[in-house]
Amino acid sequence: MNERRQKFRVLADELRRGIAEVRWPEGRLPTEQQLAKEQEVSLNTVRRAIDLLVSEGLVYRKQGSGTYVKHDVPAAGPVIGVAVPSMTYYYPRIIAGIEEELSARGCQMLLRSTGYDAAQEEKGVEGMLAAGAEALLLVPELGRRPDAHAYLDALPLPTVLVERRLRSGGDVYEFVCSNHGAGGYLGARHLLSLGHTAIAYMARTSPHSEQVVQGFTQALADSDLAPAAERTLPRWSAADAEDYLGVLLDAGATAAICFADREATLLVGAALRRGLRVPGDLSVIGYDDEVADLSEVPLTAISPAKADVGRLAVDTILHRLARPDAPLRQHLIVPRLVIRDSTGSPSMKKG
Repeated sequence: MNERRQKFRVLADELRRGIAEVRWPEGRLPTEQQLAKEQEVSLNTVRRAIDLLVSEGLVYRKQGSGTYVKHDVPAAGPVIGVAVPSMTYYYPRIIAGIEEELSARGCQMLLRSTGYDAAQEEKGVEGMLAAGAEALLLVPELGRRPDAHAYLDALPLPTVLVERRLRSGGDVYEFVCSNHGAGGYLGARHLLSLGHTAIAYMARTSPHSEQVVQGFTQALADSDLAPAAERTLPRWSAADAEDYLGVLLDAGATAAICFADREATLLVGAALRRGLRVPGDLSVIGYDDEVADLSEVPLTAISPAKADVGRLAVDTILHRLARPDAPLRQHLIVPRLVIRDSTGSPSMKKG
């Protein structure tokens, strides 16, 4: 029953995205039979997903004709193009915040996923421009562009960057971002407050990981400490985590901050296989809080306020459209620390 419920909710999410992208410009969804075949699910799953959208007021059924997108209240605001790197990790909550705020403001969203690919990003922007977008909320691949300034300057519409910024004196673009440095700082301060003095860092290469390690390092420096160990890899395997655990133990580390949740879960697994107690022998903090609660030991995690980032991004772009000559705005939102079972005192014993 739980698996079936999950399938219909996943399908409902996909249909919501399709509606937001104006995937069916005539306003009529594919038949239930077509959706079942395309999505490789049962008719019952399709019907439950559509029932959910009907209850939310997004669609309505017309007897003998089909299912239609509901347009009772025409959008009064502008059409906003939204381009994100992923629909499956980190960004769904940002998209939900954007969609909620745009709907409340009577605006329409055009949504594209770029797959962390600069060329796809450019195609997505062109497509949204052709579809009538009047402004952009963009998560750009700045790290893959040696010409980042020229690219941003050439964007054809008013644009607010989301979860991306140019961290230099040339940071002259509007953005709404999580303050990932503050997140790293909060995580380290939590471990310090528990009595840990030998704290390591483990990261996956990411546009955000450098900011996190800066905050982590600053928190240690404020207590006259240095990282017990640091390692960043493009992608971690279980074997990599096993190897790094040995490095941590040799360095006397009693705690680690990991970017992101997956890496923290790999480290927890390596520790448990070695017979260590988490958190008794090793405290672990994850980052992103996407799947932290699903770890074998539920992870304490630094949790960016993703929906709030989305909502504030909408407010910022609508302000830009309403007041084109207003001073540029740049917003940083501090993540929060969600404490679960993976952190404790370094001397904590089993109860």
